[in-house]
Amino acid sequence: MTTKPGDEREGISEKAYEALDASSNKSKVGHGGYRNVEPIITYDPSHREKIITQDDSHIVLGGDRISSKASGYAGKGHTKCHMIDLVVGRDPKLSGNPSFKGDAARIYICQRTDADHSFDLVKGEVGSNKARSAIGIKADGVRIVAREGIKLVTMGKGTELSTGSKLKTYTGIDLIAGNDDKGLEPIALTHKLEDTFEFMLKEILEENIFKALADFINDQSSLNNEIIATLIQTPESKGKMIIAAQRIQLQGLAKVNAGRMAGVKFRLRHLAPNAKGWFGSRNNHSN
Repeated sequence: MTTKPGDEREGISEKAYEALDASSNKSKVGHGGYRNVEPIITYDPSHREKIITQDDSHIVLGGDRISSKASGYAGKGHTKCHMIDLVVGRDPKLSGNPSFKGDAARIYICQRTDADHSFDLVKGEVGSNKARSAIGIKADGVRIVAREGIKLVTMGKGTELSTGSKLKTYTGIDLIAGNDDKGLEPIALTHKLEDTFEFMLKEILEENIFKALADFINDQSSLNNEIIATLIQTPESKGKMIIAAQRIQLQGLAKVNAGRMAGVKFRLRHLAPNAKGWFGSRNNHSN
């Protein structure tokens, strides 16, 4: 039985196999840069599109189009919606048209498009852009690697858009896992959070609560001694009561000091940037 390269793929005709078997180069098929036998989706270009294609790798130059020729701003007859669509592995279930959901990998560059709608993205806090220039990247995995730093920057209020209008507000950056924007929360600012904990430890615990508690214990101890001196007449009984009162005072002060030490340990373990338990990222920042 003749081996058929690409047996795991569907849609290869018997005629293609027969041609392959008759070829003197059949042993090279799929190896060393030779073409393989596999189904290739035929793209159906619109009149305005220029296509550069090799096997299942495509560059399309044209107007905004996310599925059929009637889709996107180009399909609706708009101007200023030019695009470059780089795509590999077209979705066989949507033969002839781009599939932002099913195509294997895509970089989509467009002068005017609804990128969030095209890629089926949730609004998040940033919202969904409409009729804006955009670059969309989608694949099974996306890796952006820099030998030096990476910046994610939004310009915000006063910036002129590609449409000529100016932004009237500031828009931040959403980090959304699972394309689910439920429960999005602001990213903590490390130094402000650090200041908050410092205030809690110093102003509330160390200088207010613990100090007030220590003063209360000392005042109560003094009051206890006066009561003992008044009520107890025999020196032996008086001495025992004083010792008991002093023991209670010392135990209370020991607990207060333990609380203060816990605050000190918390500061050293969690608030110092070089501490193991520091809650801030040492490399990544967000405003």
